[in-house]
Amino acid sequence: MSGKSGGLRTPLTRVRFLGSSQKGTAEAWTIHVTGIANVLLGLYFVWLMLDLVHMDYNGVRATLAHPVPAILLLAFILSGIVHMEIGMRSIVIDYVDGPPRAWALIANTCFCALLGLACVYATLRISFT
Repeated sequence: MSGKSGGLRTPLTRVRFLGSSQKGTAEAWTIHVTGIANVLLGLYFVWLMLDLVHMDYNGVRATLAHPVPAILLLAFILSGIVHMEIGMRSIVIDYVDGPPRAWALIANTCFCALLGLACVYATLRISFT
């Protein structure tokens, strides 16, 4: 080994810069917080959809034109997208090996970003038109 103390890391991991990524705790907290937020915002979403089901398009537009329903709907969408992205990332990391893992992670991030943008665009379009 070298003159510096390397702790428990092997020489190969020092060369590859592998080891503790120190992101596990942050991801765990994020997944827990978004999970709790999804439950609370999901209850509001169900209540909102039951309220909107008997309205026509103009009634839905009038309801979503108010800031509170639109903001809570956007919070539900974004919380769900973040929760989905982290969950799918952990599944890809656990079950996909080799070079396809990088492509699967890129595809996961792009899919979640596009889905989130589409949902936010649709919500804002209904809210502001």
